[in-house]
Amino acid sequence: MDSRYLAAQEFAKERHGEQKYGDFPYTIHLNTVAKLAQPFGVDAMIVAQLHDVIEDTDTNFNELVDLFGFTIADAVNSVTDVKLEDRAKRKLEINQRLAALNIEEDAARLALIVKVCDRLSNVRSSSKSSPRHYKMYQHEHSAFKDAVYRPGLCDDLWRELDALIIDQPETALCE
Repeated sequence: MDSRYLAAQEFAKERHGEQKYGDFPYTIHLNTVAKLAQPFGVDAMIVAQLHDVIEDTDTNFNELVDLFGFTIADAVNSVTDVKLEDRAKRKLEINQRLAALNIEEDAARLALIVKVCDRLSNVRSSSKSSPRHYKMYQHEHSAFKDAVYRPGLCDDLWRELDALIIDQPETALCE
């Protein structure tokens, strides 16, 4: 495995510490997102490992630049939610930011890939174990897709995500 990827994986594991993803260590989620990002290259996998590190830890942008370079840090920063208590306001802000990204820029392309990998990981997980979160993702899907989807970029992931969201009635998990 690429040494930069292993360094990012170890860094994320250390920074997230005891944080949980449901009942599991948070690294389970990070590794799942990285596996989804694997077809898009090592840089996508690195961003996948680091995608929540600014949002959920004391890590800052400049630290990521120093350790992983500007492109990786910029991609991570692009997928980082602002620190607002209201989820709807947070998602509106990040969706506006993601919609403005230019896919021709490496960091933007990586951010858009990892964002859909992250969402697919969350929807897969919540469809099996958290009806409340699954319904939330169903409700947010249209605005999320409007902001993140770019034709020809990770279309297979989008097909699976759309199928998980659209092919399941909103009440299916609540029975």
